[in-house]
Amino acid sequence: MKTLVTKEGLPPSSRIYLEELGRRLRLLRKRRGYSRDRLAVLAFIGRNTLARMESGDPGVSIGAWAQVIHVLGVDRNLTLLLELPKEERSGEKAGKKGKVPDIDALAESL
Repeated sequence: MKTLVTKEGLPPSSRIYLEELGRRLRLLRKRRGYSRDRLAVLAFIGRNTLARMESGDPGVSIGAWAQVIHVLGVDRNLTLLLELPKEERSGEKAGKKGKVPDIDALAESL
């Protein structure tokens, strides 16, 4: 029997981290000039899987992540996905939800 992991079943710090990772994936995809449909095709995953990744869904397989980061060209340097964009490091407001969590602080808290 397959057990699904839901956002609600995760510790708050893990949920925040995954949502932030998904947000950064979306930013990187857009910076690279890919539509969601095009990236999904190139990564051999479904469009809905990519949407779930970008929303921070913990049920997406690590294999899907590996395919997407390869297509985006960050498989050899994951810090490109994990670093804050320059405009966010300079103090501009990030996204609709407000302040961007400090990934390093989240990682230390795990």
